[in-house]
Amino acid sequence: MHHPLVSVIIPTYNRSALLVKALASVRAQTYPAIQLIVVDDGSTDNTRELLAGYPEVEYYYQANQRQAAARNKGLQYARGEFIASLDSDDTWEPDFLAKSINCLVQHQLDFVFLNHHRNSHHPSHLSQLATQGWWRRYLRQPAGEWWLLSPTLVRRLFLETCPAPSSALVIRRSSMVSNWNERMLIADDWCLILDMVMHRPCKAAFTLQPSWVKCMQRDNVYDGRENLEVIERLGLHDGMLLAERFAGQVTLAERRLLQRQLATHHLNFAHLLWKRGGHSGQVRLSIQKAFALAPLQSSYHGATMLWLFLRNRFRPDELASESV
Repeated sequence: MHHPLVSVIIPTYNRSALLVKALASVRAQTYPAIQLIVVDDGSTDNTRELLAGYPEVEYYYQANQRQAAARNKGLQYARGEFIASLDSDDTWEPDFLAKSINCLVQHQLDFVFLNHHRNSHHPSHLSQLATQGWWRRYLRQPAGEWWLLSPTLVRRLFLETCPAPSSALVIRRSSMVSNWNERMLIADDWCLILDMVMHRPCKAAFTLQPSWVKCMQRDNVYDGRENLEVIERLGLHDGMLLAERFAGQVTLAERRLLQRQLATHHLNFAHLLWKRGGHSGQVRLSIQKAFALAPLQSSYHGATMLWLFLRNRFRPDELASESV
């Protein structure tokens, strides 16, 4: 039986203790044809010495340039028909690659993405898709444990949200039209898929069966950070770059969707900044930007924020006396 080669790229930076688990999960894969590439993004710990004990690993070092640049360096050396990028603090279940490649080949798809558990102590974070409602709208075409997505659904879904972190994805190399975007602080995986989706119709599939584990810690690119930092880096910085990048390729309805998303990020940023006692000028500027992007949506959220402000500033009896 022919097994097409899968190139697995692991970017890492000062995570030698966690990298051991990621490597073990790749070694445990039931899929036999794997090229394993580790790109060391300027680590100062014992990563190089650790990897000397893994003869199957192709090791490359570069000065620190963040995760997108590290993935791109790995892509330069990738020989596989399919590409996967496992974050160095995440782990795959043993059948992750086998069932991904089987689905990709059987249905001639451009990419697949798989659900995951999180190793958080917060119960609400135990399963990614269990805490999100978007996927129910896309359960239209079952294929075993997989749900197939038409090009129309793929485009709609990935303009709405990014349901697939890097470790969740397996991509057909010939479907890729770009590298990971190095201007992105967090959303390089999202931009990579949107580049594909906006370039031509793409077919994909996802499974609700958790097939990997995402680590949550302070130095994690996304999940370990405080909400305010995530909104600022992912929602505002990367969100604006995405909106600008695809401005000439989206419909009017899609442009309004992107504007509403940015407006929501500005309002959430303003709300969290205000709760932390942030500078009132920054709060006001974020609210003004939200109103400029989506006036109706921002009016509703702005009224909600005003009510919260009054509720927290005055006692209930004071509010009641003011209304008499």
